[in-house]
Amino acid sequence: MAKRILLVRHGESVWNAEGRWQGAANPPLSDAGRAQARALAEAVRDSGIDSIVASDLDRARETAQIVAGVLRLPEPSIDAGWRERDVGEISGHTRAEIEAKWPGLLERWRRGELASMPGGEGDITPRVVAALQRIAHEHPGACTLVATHGGVIGALDNWLGNAYLRVGNVQGRWLDVSDSGDITMAGVFSAAADDDEAPVAL
Repeated sequence: MAKRILLVRHGESVWNAEGRWQGAANPPLSDAGRAQARALAEAVRDSGIDSIVASDLDRARETAQIVAGVLRLPEPSIDAGWRERDVGEISGHTRAEIEAKWPGLLERWRRGELASMPGGEGDITPRVVAALQRIAHEHPGACTLVATHGGVIGALDNWLGNAYLRVGNVQGRWLDVSDSGDITMAGVFSAAADDDEAPVAL
């Protein structure tokens, strides 16, 4: 059984840089995102990480591969349970474009009034909790790093009963796993050079 889990949002993607909502779309990391992944590896070098898991989306998978390469760890395991929520029709659109086509939609989303975006995925909690339980029970060792997505980490924040905190690129959560398999949040993590960076799209 894993003793500790570090959930980390992927490095900046090319759509993050353009302010576009991504969801389950698959844009690659930007050059800045690759640099963030290398900084992430250095930030966790002494954390006892001995295995890495990633979402099947390229921006998370490449983040994980860069970290594994720097730390000389085995190739990351890929688990689609960690992928971002499908945001349906708004995928690929900027905030301004969304507001023009669906006035008030983003504000309603932030207030928790919507179960999904138009044409998008509903509650992702069951699949991400299942993915988390797989890590806790199937990855023996000191610590597993999971390269995933902001919406996924937000869903687990809610499941764990923690207040929402914005998750920027290469930021995330430390989780502890007890001998009985109980999972609790141990702290907030950031490898970002500037924690006050502007919010980026999902």
